[in-house]
Amino acid sequence: MLENQHISIPKKVETQDDLDFQFLRRTGINYIEQLGSGLWTDFNSHDSGITILEVLSYAITDLGMRMDLDTADILASNEADKGIQNQFIKASEILPAKPLTQIDYRKLILDIGDSSMGEKLVKNCWIMPREQTLFVDCKTGDIAFDSTDLQTSNPQSFNVKGLYDVLIDYNDEIDDCGRSTVLSETLNRFHDNRNLCEDLIEIKEVPTQNIAVCTRIEVENNADEEWVHANVLKVINNYLAPDINFYSLSQLLEEGYTTDTIFEGPLLDNGFIKTEELQNSELRREIRVSDLIKEIMSVDGVKVINEISINNCDGKINVDDWVICVDYGKKPVLCDLSSFSYSKGTLPLNINDAQVKAFQEQIREEEALARENARLNKELEIPLGTAFDIENHTTILNDLPDTYGVGEAGIISKSTPEREALAKQLKGYLLFFDKMLASYFQHLGKVKELLSVNGSLKRTYFTQAIKGVKGFDELVNDYETSDDTQLTDTLYKALDNSVERRNQILDHLISRFSEQFNEYTFLMKALYGRASDEIILNNKEVFLQDYKDISAERGLGYNYYMQPDSELWDTSNISGAQKRIARLLGIQNYDRRHLSDSPVVINSTTDTDGNTTYTWKVKNANGNIALSSVNTKVLEYAALQEMYEAVFLSIQIDMEDLETIFEGPLAEGDYVGNLKICVSGGGKYYFKVVKRATADDAEEIIANHNNYYDTQSELKDVIRTLINYFKFEFSEEGIFLVEHLLLKPRTALDYELLGIGCMDVDSSFIVASDIKTQAEEGSEEFMTSCEEDCEKDVFDPYSYRVSIVLPGYTFRFSNPDFRKYAETVIRQELPAHVLAKICWVGDRQDGTEAANDLYDFEKVYKKYLIDKSGEDLVSLAESTRDLITAMNNLNNIYPPGRLLDCDQDDSDDLNGKIILGQSNI
Repeated sequence: MLENQHISIPKKVETQDDLDFQFLRRTGINYIEQLGSGLWTDFNSHDSGITILEVLSYAITDLGMRMDLDTADILASNEADKGIQNQFIKASEILPAKPLTQIDYRKLILDIGDSSMGEKLVKNCWIMPREQTLFVDCKTGDIAFDSTDLQTSNPQSFNVKGLYDVLIDYNDEIDDCGRSTVLSETLNRFHDNRNLCEDLIEIKEVPTQNIAVCTRIEVENNADEEWVHANVLKVINNYLAPDINFYSLSQLLEEGYTTDTIFEGPLLDNGFIKTEELQNSELRREIRVSDLIKEIMSVDGVKVINEISINNCDGKINVDDWVICVDYGKKPVLCDLSSFSYSKGTLPLNINDAQVKAFQEQIREEEALARENARLNKELEIPLGTAFDIENHTTILNDLPDTYGVGEAGIISKSTPEREALAKQLKGYLLFFDKMLASYFQHLGKVKELLSVNGSLKRTYFTQAIKGVKGFDELVNDYETSDDTQLTDTLYKALDNSVERRNQILDHLISRFSEQFNEYTFLMKALYGRASDEIILNNKEVFLQDYKDISAERGLGYNYYMQPDSELWDTSNISGAQKRIARLLGIQNYDRRHLSDSPVVINSTTDTDGNTTYTWKVKNANGNIALSSVNTKVLEYAALQEMYEAVFLSIQIDMEDLETIFEGPLAEGDYVGNLKICVSGGGKYYFKVVKRATADDAEEIIANHNNYYDTQSELKDVIRTLINYFKFEFSEEGIFLVEHLLLKPRTALDYELLGIGCMDVDSSFIVASDIKTQAEEGSEEFMTSCEEDCEKDVFDPYSYRVSIVLPGYTFRFSNPDFRKYAETVIRQELPAHVLAKICWVGDRQDGTEAANDLYDFEKVYKKYLIDKSGEDLVSLAESTRDLITAMNNLNNIYPPGRLLDCDQDDSDDLNGKIILGQSNI
């Protein structure tokens, strides 16, 4: 017998921490003894110093108790925009990922249909690799679909990888309209979630192989034979072709599944599918009698199986009475030759078919109800907690005994000037502790905003006004009591390096996703100096804001299927790998666009003697000139270097320093960082970018800002906008990713997915025969299969290969160290089976020295994307040929350098110098 369990108070309650008053009091006294034992020896409770120590200890326990609140309570807020639901990324947002494996794609297709309408359109589906063989002339690298098209007597071959077919097992009750819906939705879902370097060839209904099952079954005396027969048919059909169920979140949690396992794979509309259940539902290659016996005996009411046999329905003789082999890619189904007879003891039973159908309909209704429950129960609830006023602090003066005269009651005995002076002195002394405690409590209240992925706080130190002190105005002058933000700035602005500390907080948040920016930070500091902290901070904030997408979509390709032109150029419809790489490299704009259309303009002038000089201009976000060169250069590269230096010098000031400088009046010759303030004859303000004078060099003006402003306030706004533009918006960078698989010519056979005659896609009809005709008429343009030693080895240029094209002329991308880092990031972030060719190419559209192969590539790439998404296969063949030609014409560009002469006394600066055997180009 279990004994009664009584609640008892433990004898030892000391916790030896901030919640233990006696521990704090004892620790305080020990500390006082160490510091002042020569002056203070009376540590009894009646001593006023000990009383103050006890009040402070009590206040610390208050802080400790608030810190010890449940995390949900600490993060809770009465303000909707600061609530816990806005501080974290939900499980359904961060744990799922876009489809990656065949299992994931099957889940996505099985999810087609609306459970709320009781509809289940797809019973099951399978993703089958499509084999497509290409033949190669190893001497020339030529590729063809047919070996007879090659001018060689010994062609080699390879199978293109990454091509798939979809086999669909439609629901038995589905009509032609439903089939059309499934086909259309499958196409849309596949291309919305298409893996990088993979493509869909054909969608078709799974072919069937008829199987006959004959059995005599004895049922229990109290069993309903029609109910038993309905369930026997269900388990047999489910064995031949398993039906997939949807589960609710609560069901899976009760079964012991962990959250990360439940949300693994794509997020579905109709609930969750068990991965192991889907893995066990592959198309069967054989049917075993022993398995059928096991399934039938699992039905309640079945007593014994007296006889059972299986056979083919097409007249083929089965050589094995216990096993039937199923053809590859086919689904076994029961045929009309199957027979089921039932008995109770020796009494045969007649089965009422109408009643069996009624029971089958009841089973379907129960399954539909379970699917509806799964659809409605998909979200993991976030514990909202209770919002307490945890940051509020009132003065400790009111906790002291009234005899001290510092509380709300003031001096309760006879008041004398000396007594009042002593009380004020004690108040002033204790204000230091009050202020410390007020700041600690305020920090605790700001935790919810500091550690939020959507946090917008600009400060990392906080305080609050001290409340409840009687006669406070007599102690402190000009004390801000209504605005804690202003009070924080007054006290902590000089101490709070908010950019650096905010970077540390973001590093903590980023590390929770197993990400890091350490090497990137090191390189950015080398490139941008003191301005790098604010730039990196912005990069991290954008990275966290986009993390839901760049994490889940890291393996996706772009969607080319029937897209409008607006979704193919000047668009974010790009591969997930591009988005992720761009965010890790701090690329401001990853949209597919004309990268050669740069805000930087290089102008050249040729005099009568044929000498050419170069100047530069930089446009702002509105297309107006932000900065322009003062000097002319004889080399375009020198002009660009000066432009980058002007941008670098412009941003070497943070916003807080800018505000401080403009607090007072500015005069001619004053500096805002490296911007020199000038005043025109009419009293208007403008500025120049200068290299400040040093001990070795005089001041040098390198750029102008030629607009004039009437007031210093206007000037400050323009300078702030300019600095923010150069730090956070100005960019010539971008990234192109070309999947080689999509450059493979398509044949009429590739359009079998439309072979049903016609289909309804987005309310338009596409006739398969028309597309096949265009495919046959379109010329074939293959990539080359020739690399080094191409006469010996067969090279597959299509399977899991991409070309990465980046502008090699930009400030960061022309830096060898950053290039090396970027290439490492690209190869790390691409799927492990995808091989990348990385090209640093091009020039701006108005570049005058380098061949503008980037501009040529952009033009044909845009045309190819449009043709790829359209229906004109003849035009697609032409644009594919032009794109392959443009890709072959891409040339890597490198910054100019000079060979280091080891015999000369060179400085330690190796910038731009090439050391034979050591420099990587």
